[in-house]
Amino acid sequence: MIASEYTVQKEAERIFREVLIDGDRLGLPDSVKELASKTTFDATAISEPHIPCPLKFTESSASLWALAATYGNAIAKERFGVDQSVVVNTDIASLFLMSSALVKVDGKNAGDPSIAARYMKYDMGNMFIEPSRRLSTNIYPTKDGRFYHTHGSMNADKVLTMLGLPLHDGEKDEKTVIDRFCARVKEFDSEYLDVLENDHFRQAGTICLTPEEYKKSPQGKAVGDDPLFLLEQSSQDSLPPIPWPKSASNTFRPLEGIKIIEIARVIAAPTVTKLSALFGATVVRVSCDFQPDMGPLLVEGNLGKRDVSLNLKSNEGREALEKLLEEADVILDGYRPGALEKLGFGPTYVHELAKKRGKGIVYVRENCYGWKGPFANRSGWQQISDCVTGVSYLQGQFFGLDEPVVPLLPNSDYQTGVTGLIAILHGLNGRATTGGNFLASISLNQFNSHLLSLGTYSPSIQSTLRAQHANLHLRHYDDMINLVSKTLKSLFGAVPQLFNPTYFDSIKSNLGGEKEEMLTHVKSVATFSETKLGYDVGSCFLGQYEAIWP
Repeated sequence: MIASEYTVQKEAERIFREVLIDGDRLGLPDSVKELASKTTFDATAISEPHIPCPLKFTESSASLWALAATYGNAIAKERFGVDQSVVVNTDIASLFLMSSALVKVDGKNAGDPSIAARYMKYDMGNMFIEPSRRLSTNIYPTKDGRFYHTHGSMNADKVLTMLGLPLHDGEKDEKTVIDRFCARVKEFDSEYLDVLENDHFRQAGTICLTPEEYKKSPQGKAVGDDPLFLLEQSSQDSLPPIPWPKSASNTFRPLEGIKIIEIARVIAAPTVTKLSALFGATVVRVSCDFQPDMGPLLVEGNLGKRDVSLNLKSNEGREALEKLLEEADVILDGYRPGALEKLGFGPTYVHELAKKRGKGIVYVRENCYGWKGPFANRSGWQQISDCVTGVSYLQGQFFGLDEPVVPLLPNSDYQTGVTGLIAILHGLNGRATTGGNFLASISLNQFNSHLLSLGTYSPSIQSTLRAQHANLHLRHYDDMINLVSKTLKSLFGAVPQLFNPTYFDSIKSNLGGEKEEMLTHVKSVATFSETKLGYDVGSCFLGQYEAIWP
């Protein structure tokens, strides 16, 4: 047994109170700090660490949810006069990190052929169909004895061209494909490959660093002191405070009446707005039906959203977005740094529109590396951040390997999503109290730096976790699909009580079937005594709504 003095709940509470509240680096208002005592952690949840990793995934997730819920509690008290308590469930905080893999549609997994057939059209790069394209996103050894994570994004053509491999080869055996990638990547020195992929081919990729190497790197030094998010109030405008919208709802959700535009894909940024919808916001997601998207992630990731398809390179699409911006309170930019600026909708222009209408807006931007330093403008993904910050090396060491292994779940994606929700709550609270425009900056690296600062489990806890998951064997070449599926299998066997049916909710959704279907998803980590968190609409695929506010 794991030493009784350590429990997941105690450590999550310590992080919440000592690190996030008392050690406040986020400029939290007194109204939030005063309500921290109203937030507690469910003692009936599993008390022992259970995810097979050396870092405190569950504890970090639960503590961030506690902060988001406490901030939401403060806003609900201000708006609706409710005096209430909050309970955070650490089991659900773990499940949250695997949300997309646990969703069901009328009892079927998202990967069921009958469900997958509806979203595979978004896989325009054949990334899920062809192993030789999917495994272009993976860790491989280099000529100089390092490990490098290549990333094929949603279309592997550039990476395959860079490596001199065929764009399509029909090979179905994954070991054969992996051996081929290992052999080809090993022809490159890591530093040359890093420049080649990022600066020449304009694709994401990184040398895998240890935590110590990252801290000493120019990028690590540039953003090492940054908090979980940065919030800047524009000093060039004098926009008045904007009262919270009036709401007759009896759910007392903190973001009732708030309108949010999402322009993002994959997990981290879409999780920000998914959680905002849970907290009561109306979310319009702007997609593009002739660009690739992550179909399997949309099933759960589009919960609570109205998806509209706009071509932002066309006059019609730009006009539609500008019309939406007239009423928006928040816009979320999760594209590659600079992409929305090129389309004419960067923070400078959006804030000018807000000044013109006399009502401030919170512009949230999310990237991989952080918003300063030599890599700030690089594209990146969860795996890239995990590898460059050293998280992957720690995961490999956990398994007794002298090689990096990408963490078993998209942890940094989901927890960056919670961070973004807190940033939105903070920005909107600032707009309500002092007025003005706000720019919130979040990144995967900012979260991973926070995670690393919490330390690792003790050797005895790590040993117990390895014994608990003795049949889980992973290597550097296990990609995210294999990592998640193998980890879930191990968790179902070792910790079946984690998947308690009461930890899931359901909502009717329109996902391209002949009729509305019941979508079952991981429920909110936080429960309020008065506020009833929940979604106004279910999930959907691309372009199922008109580009108007409901």
